[in-house]
Amino acid sequence: MRKTFIVAKHEFLATVKTKGFIFSMILPLLILLLMVFAMGFIPQTISETETPQNIGFVDETGTLQTSDNFIKFGDVGNAKKALLENEINSFFVLPANYLETGKISVYLKGGFFSSRPTSSIEAFLMDNLLRESDLDETLKERIKEPANEEVITLNEKGEVEEKSGVGFLIPYVIAFVLVFAIMSSSGYLMQGIVAEKENKTVELLLSSMSANELLSGKILGFGSAGLLQVLVWICSGGLILFLTPFASLFQGIQISWILILAIVYFILGYLLFAGSMACVAATASTVRDAQQGAGIFTMLGILPMLLLSIIVKAPNSVIAKVLTYVPYTTSVTTLMRIALVEVPIYELVVSLSILVISVLIMIKLSAKIFRTGILMYGKKMKIKDIFGYLRE
Repeated sequence: MRKTFIVAKHEFLATVKTKGFIFSMILPLLILLLMVFAMGFIPQTISETETPQNIGFVDETGTLQTSDNFIKFGDVGNAKKALLENEINSFFVLPANYLETGKISVYLKGGFFSSRPTSSIEAFLMDNLLRESDLDETLKERIKEPANEEVITLNEKGEVEEKSGVGFLIPYVIAFVLVFAIMSSSGYLMQGIVAEKENKTVELLLSSMSANELLSGKILGFGSAGLLQVLVWICSGGLILFLTPFASLFQGIQISWILILAIVYFILGYLLFAGSMACVAATASTVRDAQQGAGIFTMLGILPMLLLSIIVKAPNSVIAKVLTYVPYTTSVTTLMRIALVEVPIYELVVSLSILVISVLIMIKLSAKIFRTGILMYGKKMKIKDIFGYLRE
């Protein structure tokens, strides 16, 4: 165990000191900061400095009245002149048969930043149409705002679930972080093994320790680096959000159990992918060969992301449940389903049990393949060779 921890410490420190690892921890936080700034502060600044748009109109029905920012013109020619001289931002023409067809013509100046003031025109027309009617004022206001929705979500027992929009997204964010961290950590492990095999360093290491000690130390070291990466992302991202105006959106959200479940799935998922990557790396001659062999595991890891629309639309479908029980997809799929429905306890237990058993089997197989294949050079990996390694 002492040699295992020495290897783990070396791999952990060597990984966290690399520029790539540091950049991978900082980049998502920088992106999050830019997103928060763009969503929270830029619109506020624009709303404080932006001048209201002046919209012209030509009314051939004779029913519209001018109002704030809406200027009436007698004909299209005068309206076009005002538009070209920047007196107005746009104008529309209400034809004589508007009540029968509902069609209007909107005129804009060309340019990259030009946009149609659709909502403003619709609100203006609605006000004028309701003004001409004999409806009660309360009814008019209700027509302007026909639905003030309150969404109530029921679980499978018919009970009301309290789940905000932000709380709904949290498991998805955790799932994306999870799959990225697992794939990057196991990728570091695979590259490290192949690099040591290429430069013959592994021969020197195996002269002072067993193959099992070397493999266990590498898995533990790279896994600790990946877990540190996840914790830094979650803690730093949470701190950034809670220090911004978006903090109020997170009040009352209980995510502690989701985080605990995510860490459990990360550890088990990483061990499964790490064992698989170690098998590929031990039997590969170059990093390129290892990456080609690891492609199948990478595809399995991102499969829930590719089937995201199916899982969202039908979280209790056969496909979603099957992915919940497949070891390589269960971590991400389960966290996605938790965001949508109340996943039964027995499904979580079965999912974790299958994952634990798969990890134990994969670690045992990877130790055998690693012990046999790590010292084999100049030979590309073939499926039939793997069975030969297992028999040895």
